Formats: sequence, C-alpha cells, structure tokens
Amino acid sequence: MKTGILQNINIAIVAAVVFFALPVNAIAAGQDIKTNHVDHDALVHYYEAQANEMLAKIDEQIDALKHKSRSSYFGKHGQDIKKHVKYKIHEYEKAAVENMEKAAYHKKMAEKQGDKPVFADSGNTKS
Repeated sequence: MKTGILQNINIAIVAAVVFFALPVNAIAAGQDIKTNHVDHDALVHYYEAQANEMLAKIDEQIDALKHKSRSSYFGKHGQDIKKHVKYKIHEYEKAAVENMEKAAYHKKMAEKQGDKPVFADSGNTKS
C-alpha cells in the first residue's frame, strides 16, 4: 500500500516537472537572442567601476580601524569587531581583484571584437 502511494507521488512530481519545464524550454528556444554580440566595452566600464567601489570601501574600513584603534572603545567585543573589519577588507580586496580580472578579460575581448567586421542584416559589412 505504501509503495503504491509513493509511486503515485513520484509520478505526480515527475509530471509536474515536465509540465513546468517544457514551456520554459519552448519559450527559451523561441527567443531571438544574439549571443555573438556582447558589448564588452560596457562590461569593462562596469567591472572597473565595481573594482573602484570595492577599493573605496577598503579605504573606508581602513579609516575606521585607524580612527578607533583602541579595543576599549569597542567594548567587550572589540577584538571580534576588529577581526570582522579585517575580514571585510580582505573580502573587498578579493572582489576588487576579481572585478579587475573580469575587466581585463572583457577589454581583451573588446579589442578582438573591434578587429572583426560586424555584419548587418543586409549582408554588408560595417566598419
């Protein structure tokens, strides 16, 4: 009896997944998406801005540590707060490095994309 109920539940779950997954795939297949054209220059500017924002946050955290250097100022958990601020600085540094790497990658891709002719709908090339 229990196995019959479990089989029915499993069949219902599979049917629900198929029911919801097929329309999503059909919509995705029907979209006219141009995957070859990516605005790498815009991505370069975006990632550089993100990296600069992370660097600004690092400066803010360093200033906070410098101005409130006494652990007695933070009270009982002063050392924990300092460790947390240092952790945040480390995370911001990692994020800044990752964003700069992404910006460098997209800058390289933008240079490559600039070398290739872009084809218009009429079949002519744009320069």
